[in-house]
Amino acid sequence: MSLRKSLGIIAFCTQAVVAVDYNMQSQKAGLGPGELSMTSYAAIVQARYDKPKAADFAATTTVAAQSGVAPPVPICVRRGTALNCQ
Repeated sequence: MSLRKSLGIIAFCTQAVVAVDYNMQSQKAGLGPGELSMTSYAAIVQARYDKPKAADFAATTTVAAQSGVAPPVPICVRRGTALNCQ
């Protein structure tokens, strides 16, 4: 398969995934097809991938250390396909 065909397939699949996700987010918001604005959709996607900032974690840890209580550190064990965090 040529590189051009491969890139075409990747582009088509990406567009299909974005279209399905946009439709699902529109339905979740109670809107009809095409009623969700692209800025709102972009905000939804960005919020999905936002991670807590390191500064927020450091502030939480500092406050906990000053109060004498350390936040618990989760321990995760993987057994087969199951992940058990305590």
